[in-house]
Amino acid sequence: MLITSLGRRIPACSRAFSDIVFGPDAGQLQEIIDRNVSQNNKLTSADPTLRTTRREALALYREILRHSRLFVWNDETGRPWRDVIRKSARQEFDTTRHHTDPEMVTRLIVTGRDSVQRITDKFMKKRQTIIDDEVRRTGPPHGGGAS
Repeated sequence: MLITSLGRRIPACSRAFSDIVFGPDAGQLQEIIDRNVSQNNKLTSADPTLRTTRREALALYREILRHSRLFVWNDETGRPWRDVIRKSARQEFDTTRHHTDPEMVTRLIVTGRDSVQRITDKFMKKRQTIIDDEVRRTGPPHGGGAS
């Protein structure tokens, strides 16, 4: 059994990994952009748009932290990739913390979500390739049924 990042248990030989989708779909992405881009208004701390963008940014940061758990191997210097990814994400969020232009903040969030989606897709494809190679090499798992 394998456990996906969503906590689901699936058989190792299953093709379900290619069906897993992380991040917003096209409709949700457009909704995020429409909800957050307000070109005529300047943001204040009481503005609900700021709170919405803040929520989106925090959700993205949490998503990055969750997905970083998938990267359990070390880089060439011996540090776990999980830690490298988390440190890099923290630096990115710290450097863009004080942006107030809603269009820029939305672009950063959309770009971040797209990056997480692409990396996770590549990871899952590689993981499925490794699983398929292992199944080919060792044979399919033995079921409990009669032959």
